[in-house]
Amino acid sequence: MYTTFVVPRMQARISSPAMEAPTRKEQIVHDALEVLGEQGSKGLTHRAVDSAAGVPPGSTTNFFPTRSALLGAALERHVELDTPPTEYMTGISDLRLTQEEACDLALAALDRLLEPHSRAMLSARYELVLESTRRPELHARFESARENFVGLAEALVTARECPRPREHGVQLVAVLDGILLDQLLGAESALSRDQIKDLINRQLSTC
Repeated sequence: MYTTFVVPRMQARISSPAMEAPTRKEQIVHDALEVLGEQGSKGLTHRAVDSAAGVPPGSTTNFFPTRSALLGAALERHVELDTPPTEYMTGISDLRLTQEEACDLALAALDRLLEPHSRAMLSARYELVLESTRRPELHARFESARENFVGLAEALVTARECPRPREHGVQLVAVLDGILLDQLLGAESALSRDQIKDLINRQLSTC
C-alpha cells in the first residue's frame, strides 16, 4: 500500500471551466475508479463502467478489451493522480522542520485524503491493492508507486534531521497507511483526531 502528501486532484467529475474536457477514454478510466470505490472489485465490469460514464454500451470494451486492461488503466490513472511532483519532494528535503511542523504536514495530507469527496478514491486504492496481490503486473506497478511515497516520507524525516531517513521513512508510510485504513473502516474503535496526532508524533519522535 502507499500514501501521499499531495491532494488528490480527482473531483466528482473530472471537468471544470478552467480545465480541458476529458476525452471519452479518460472519462471511462475516471469512472472505472469510481466504480471500484463505490461497488468494489466485483462490481467493476465493462457494462458498469459504461453506465457510470454515460457512454454507449461497448465503449469501455473498445478501449480496454479485457478486465485486466481496465484494471491496469485504473491503476495508472490512480498513480498519476496520487503521485507528488518531483519538485515538491525536492522542496521538502531542503527544509528544516520541527517535529510539530512535520506532524502538521502529515495531518494535513491525511485530512485531504479523508475528505468526503476523496473517500471513493481511497476505497478504490484498497481494491486495487487487493487486486495487485493476485496480478503480478499490477503488483509491479504498485512497487514503483510506493517507492515514490517512501521517498517523500524520507524527505520529510530528513527535514527533521533524522539519522536513519530511509528506515524511518518506510515506517512512516506504514503508519499513515494504517491510519487511512482505520479511518476508512470507521469502526467504533477508530482513532480520534488526537489519537492520530499522538501516533504520528510518536513515530516522528524516533528520529
